Amino acid sequence: MILSKKSGWADLNRRPLRPKRSALANCATPRRIEYNRIMPQPSRKGIFFKNEGILGLHGKRQGFILAVTIVIVAASLAGCITLAAEPTKTVLAPAITPQATRLTSTVSTGTPTQARLPDAQCTESGHVERYQIDSVLLNDELYFTVYFPPCYSEVKSGGYPVLYAMHGQNFNDVMWIDLGATKTADALILSGAAEPFLIVMPYEEFFFREAEGNGFSRALTEEIIPWVDGNINVCIGRTCRAVGGLSRGASWAIRIGLAEWDFFGSIGAHSLPTFNGDIGKLPEWLDEVPNGEKLRIYLDTGRFDPEVKNAYRFENVLNEKGIPHEWHLNEGRHNETYWEEQMEAYLRWYAAGWEQEK
Repeated sequence: MILSKKSGWADLNRRPLRPKRSALANCATPRRIEYNRIMPQPSRKGIFFKNEGILGLHGKRQGFILAVTIVIVAASLAGCITLAAEPTKTVLAPAITPQATRLTSTVSTGTPTQARLPDAQCTESGHVERYQIDSVLLNDELYFTVYFPPCYSEVKSGGYPVLYAMHGQNFNDVMWIDLGATKTADALILSGAAEPFLIVMPYEEFFFREAEGNGFSRALTEEIIPWVDGNINVCIGRTCRAVGGLSRGASWAIRIGLAEWDFFGSIGAHSLPTFNGDIGKLPEWLDEVPNGEKLRIYLDTGRFDPEVKNAYRFENVLNEKGIPHEWHLNEGRHNETYWEEQMEAYLRWYAAGWEQEK
């Protein structure tokens, strides 16, 4: 596993600094050479001194300068070639499949805390870290952000429950953070209203692709979850995991949570639009869940949400199949204002499921 910690997410796309005009040319900041018939400058047209041509009036002296200039230019080019070929040094850690790289660590609402014993009095905030996996299934880099609860402990008995939170279309893996999820989680945990839990927020880069044949769902269950289970102190039973999503993320939560029911004990679909054809697959997915396997489902949408009919259709299928669930039709629309207002209700519901399993 290759671990490299960077200063921040902005570094991923940062352009190299442009050298000052006064900086000397070298292999790191080469200066473009222009033709100048007055000053002695190398160019594609040769070396000229005033208007007198190559090796004009000064003969041998100018020839000596020409030779020195050629030697300097050749040495500079040789230095650049040597530096470019120098291998990059990497630091190796014990290999765990799949491998992940920690990109950055940022604070959610306070300062990151040291791992400590569970019975220690905790007054500090949780923290957030971002990771990267070289995904075999996607043949690309796969990013995900992890919220660690206040006073996260690597030795806590039984591990922590986990919410896998999916973002909406045109958003990324910090959408839940921007809507206040980490601050709300901190408040619930520090007040004792919820036991400490983690939030894993995967990034679906190509959110415009159709769900059918999309490798994103398999990347979650076969790459991200195994890595989290193997590297973070989490409870690995299905009842310790929940999957939830906003908008397109809600569609993923339903598809993954039902088609892969043995991974998750709770499913939250917030402002659900459903993928094409998924309504027709719901009865089959629900029938595949064995009798006796408890499955918690939370469904909500805004009254003025343009996708409200899809949410109703999904809720009707649950009723027809006799599947227990929570259905909330709230005031609001399909937007960030609505999700931010509902965030505390979402997290309370997920946490309540973990409390029931104690």
